[in-house]
Amino acid sequence: MPSSAPRVREIVTYLEGTARQDQPTNLHTDVAAQKMGYRGGLVYGTSVFAWATPLVLESLGTEWMRDGWADLRILRPVYAGEALTITLAPDEDGGQRVEATGPEGKVRVGATVGRGRGPWLAAHQRSRRLTPEPAPDPQPRLTLATAPVGSDLPMLRAEGRDRLANLFNEASTRGNGPLILDGRTVQSPASVCGRMTWYTHAVWDYAGPALHARSQVQYLDTLEIDEPVTVAGRLTNAYERHGNHYCETDGIVFGADGREVALTRHTSIFHVAQR
Repeated sequence: MPSSAPRVREIVTYLEGTARQDQPTNLHTDVAAQKMGYRGGLVYGTSVFAWATPLVLESLGTEWMRDGWADLRILRPVYAGEALTITLAPDEDGGQRVEATGPEGKVRVGATVGRGRGPWLAAHQRSRRLTPEPAPDPQPRLTLATAPVGSDLPMLRAEGRDRLANLFNEASTRGNGPLILDGRTVQSPASVCGRMTWYTHAVWDYAGPALHARSQVQYLDTLEIDEPVTVAGRLTNAYERHGNHYCETDGIVFGADGREVALTRHTSIFHVAQR
């Protein structure tokens, strides 16, 4: 049973590569982020989720990784070298509430997690394009005017240990050791969540800076640490809010043997308004 006791973890954030000069639209670098009005390169919201993962597993147990859900929201920028206080406590709806709060007292990243099926899952739309394909070359440009809402997207393969998977696995296990389930070292739930960041960047040319805004994930199984994945997606929505252009992509993450590992809904800001 989930624990009702609040849990707390203190983290000093970190992010490699913020000084890079060769990625002029990557908001995780200082050059690109400062051009858009941010103080510096932005820490991945999924990294914050990864740092919170040990608290979730302590509370909900390791079975959460194959019979649980998460709803992650990036609310405010997180920068490298900041002190974050991550808390997990029961919320009023029966799940567990995760909040990563900066030194100024504002929640930067929030999430709700729980066991069983997520409350958002009934709205998930499954892609029917289930034969792996090469990544688009060239990638189609995504705009509000041309976004093919309701379309199934290419099904793509990825290695088990690509750059983002390594980043999120390391963040989950730092100071806690590898994640072990049934005697196997498995990938972090944050790495599974982050697969949609990789996928949407592989499918689209955003033609400028982009940000991850929200992830809803239904965990169905775990991935071994080196296990390749395949991702299928469907573009379900595109809209404008406060000058930002958003897209929502529903995904299915498959393991190497074709089993379903997760169902996801990933919200990206594919055109970021100047601050």
